[in-house]
Amino acid sequence: MMPAIAGFEIKAEKIDNVFKLSQNRDEKSYLNIISKLEEQGGNSALIAEEMKKRKLDLFPPGVEWDGAKFDS
Repeated sequence: MMPAIAGFEIKAEKIDNVFKLSQNRDEKSYLNIISKLEEQGGNSALIAEEMKKRKLDLFPPGVEWDGAKFDS
């Protein structure tokens, strides 16, 4: 008889940090998402605040947005 749960270990060679807060959207869509989240309030408003913190990193002044870098 084989047990239902078996433990195992995996050695991680690399770990990447990824955040998914609609960073694959253009600036207009990104701002619209923030606005809608703020309207919902509660936890949605907290997510909107995190998105605001990342806005300048995603849309630096004078740099044209390139949605192609998010295609997979």
